[in-house]
Amino acid sequence: MKDDLVVVVPGIMGTALTRKGTDVWNLTPQAMSGLLRPGRTGELLALPEGIGNDDPEPPHALELGGVIHGPRLLPGLVSSTEYPDLRTPLGIEEERFAEFRYDWRLSNRNSADKLRLFVEERLARWRETADPRRFPRAGEAKVVFLCRSMGGLVVRYYIEVLGGWEQTRSVATLGTPFSGSVKALRFLTGRVRWVPSPFRERIHEVCSTYPSLGQLIPTYRVVVDRQEGRSRLKGQPVDGVGTGMIDDSFAFFQEVQDAIEENDAVHGPRRYVLVALGGDKHRTDQALSLSPAGVPRFHEDFSDSGDPEDRRLPLFGDGTVAHIAQIPPEWADTGQTVWLDSRHADLINSAHALKQLRRVCDGLAPAGVLSTGEPVGVEFPDFARAGEPFEVWATNADAAMALRVRRLAEGGASVADEPMLPCGDGRFRAELRAGPGRWTLEVHSKPLRYTCRDVVLVV
Repeated sequence: MKDDLVVVVPGIMGTALTRKGTDVWNLTPQAMSGLLRPGRTGELLALPEGIGNDDPEPPHALELGGVIHGPRLLPGLVSSTEYPDLRTPLGIEEERFAEFRYDWRLSNRNSADKLRLFVEERLARWRETADPRRFPRAGEAKVVFLCRSMGGLVVRYYIEVLGGWEQTRSVATLGTPFSGSVKALRFLTGRVRWVPSPFRERIHEVCSTYPSLGQLIPTYRVVVDRQEGRSRLKGQPVDGVGTGMIDDSFAFFQEVQDAIEENDAVHGPRRYVLVALGGDKHRTDQALSLSPAGVPRFHEDFSDSGDPEDRRLPLFGDGTVAHIAQIPPEWADTGQTVWLDSRHADLINSAHALKQLRRVCDGLAPAGVLSTGEPVGVEFPDFARAGEPFEVWATNADAAMALRVRRLAEGGASVADEPMLPCGDGRFRAELRAGPGRWTLEVHSKPLRYTCRDVVLVV
């Protein structure tokens, strides 16, 4: 309802992590070069081995800056375009709006416990200080959560395992990996696309110490085999990832699912409203197969499964999280998810997503599927070398769409606009070059009023 407290919970790279005022995860071309300096990476960015659900001690501890509203990316894993202050498009008064800042490197259990303390303090303050003439029901207010990506996992753990459902009115998630992400596993094994050596090795060295990323290892039946069909990853060795990290991911998701079943049985399934928004048009890692030595090979479909039913599973996703993983496991009907055309990086900027989020904040029922229904999928690189060519692809397109690719500077100004050329079978391609910087790429169609964006780091 309109008297509730609205809390935004960002995901990976969504909160600035600082030391002595420097945002140490603001990856610019200069910062990427700094990653290669001996000793600097481990001191500034890595976490100690075996940290589990604890907070780090100095020198590993970092300070919290603000929630990031500009473009960011962690090459090979996740990116985010610039997004607006949500208060204005959603019509939320400043005094009932809050952003939860947290160290996204740490265990999601740790972050959920900090969210519990944050909600206790902010909700109590709102109930006590809200103007009764403007907000007559603030005394019985609850929380409306707006969650980006991994932020939805933090909120789910808080709500279900830590009992936060009693303070929760509704939850809206954007691209949340409810059962993990194959792309995260690719990242953790050091087998990311686009990113060349030695950047790939250094990023892997640092980020493989982050418990939160380990808790993104997929828990659905993700391993495909031509004889056996599909199976779960648990109990199967994976080259480059410790079994303890895999076990922790399964334990984390199982804790949430067990709590959901118990809470539903005791208190009923309609304790709060859950609205999931996701992207489903773009080529996305869906599955993997394993060699006898545990070396993973990643797949964008389930065609390598021996079970014919698996080959009929929905393909694609938002470029980061597969379609199947953006659906809460307890939902029997996949149609409950609101599917959008945007990629993971830009879901929050979708006009359709903002309309849905406003309904959630106003206490209205979900409006159903708001996607324009355009079938176009887009594939962007997230890393390129300065002056060298890189490609942008579109699929399921046609010439009448007149697709073009813009390269936008961080202020939003267009510095290049190239046509995409047909390659047959509904595929279109453009080749671009750029100087060093963090650029936003935008595929757009003037006849359809269609846009799709993501971020590339050029070094």
